[in-house]
This record gives sequence, C-alpha cells and structure tokens, in this order.
Amino acid sequence: MKLHQFEMHGVGRAVLVHIVLGDNEADLAASRQWLEATVEVPVKGTMDEDGLRTAAMTFLRDTLNAEIAALRSGPLG
Repeated sequence: MKLHQFEMHGVGRAVLVHIVLGDNEADLAASRQWLEATVEVPVKGTMDEDGLRTAAMTFLRDTLNAEIAALRSGPLG
C-alpha cells in the first residue's frame, strides 16, 4: 500500500488528517484495493508535516489492529 493523498485540516490542539492509501503505487485510480480515512491527531509540541503523517498512520494502524483483534475474539474468530 502506498500513501497517495495527505491533507491536513485545522490547527490547534488536534489536527484532522485525511489520508488515502492504494495498492497501485503509480495511480490511485488503478488500485484494486484502497483505504480512505480521516483521523484526529493530537498535536504534541511542534509537529511538522512528517510528524503529523507518522502520527496519523500510527493511529490508523493501531485502530485497525484493535478492530482485527476484536473480530478474532468474536463470532468470526
């Protein structure tokens, strides 16, 4: 998966970060699988774009891992 879009919305204690990932590295429109999400990233100190991108991807990863773990303990697991 490759990050195709990264947009920041708002300024303050938290920033909304809109990210789009796709499985085709060259063109999102050609991706067969893609993921689009908007996550709220708490701002800690001075964060540049790379820091916000890393924080957003980490938050998304942790959220997806928790959802997958919940599926394993439910009726599908």
